[in-house]
Amino acid sequence: ATTTLQDITLQVGRLGKITPVAELKAVELAGTTVKRASLHNEDEIHRRDIRVGDRVVVEKAGEIIPQVISVVNPDRGDRGPKFAMPEHCPACGEELIKLGEDVDWRCINPECPPQIRQRIEHFASRDAMDIEGLGEAVVDQLVSAGLIKTYADLYELSKVQLLPLERMASKSAQNLLDAIENSKSQSLDPVIYAMGIRFVGKTVARDLADGFGSMDGLMDADE
Repeated sequence: ATTTLQDITLQVGRLGKITPVAELKAVELAGTTVKRASLHNEDEIHRRDIRVGDRVVVEKAGEIIPQVISVVNPDRGDRGPKFAMPEHCPACGEELIKLGEDVDWRCINPECPPQIRQRIEHFASRDAMDIEGLGEAVVDQLVSAGLIKTYADLYELSKVQLLPLERMASKSAQNLLDAIENSKSQSLDPVIYAMGIRFVGKTVARDLADGFGSMDGLMDADE
């Protein structure tokens, strides 16, 4: 489909990766209304010379994820300025950096709010610590209220702290506390995966757990 690129915003990922996102004039595509699409990274934007105000072609990669693939008329004279990545994180203001040969800009501030929220959501997810009831909305409230800053803080929560949260009745608060308590019995590989270490997905986490057998063994390992 063809539509207008109205703006380029920046999304902060769980590991600090900054992803440019195309804010589009709504368009129907493969049965859904598309308003946003990934632009991947700064290099990709420059390679395709995508600018705010352009008419662009959007497609769904694998029929799922919308992405901008080209500009309709790149030679017109009234185009906007070329995209420039800001020097600082849009969420916390920390200076952005590139690690090694990485093409992505990153925020490496461990206290960057969207990173904190996403790390905790990942920690609680089904393939990780499997904490039922700890979804995006609850995590957002816990972080916003200052009740947690890391996933370790989950294990210090009390019912008294949870009850003032929106839509948190006595039973749901207790259910969440029980789910947090039950997560302590997880085996080693989901715990390693839950920590959200870069390059450590479910398969690598399982290999590490099988290879070292304990968290202490893993922590004591050299290269």
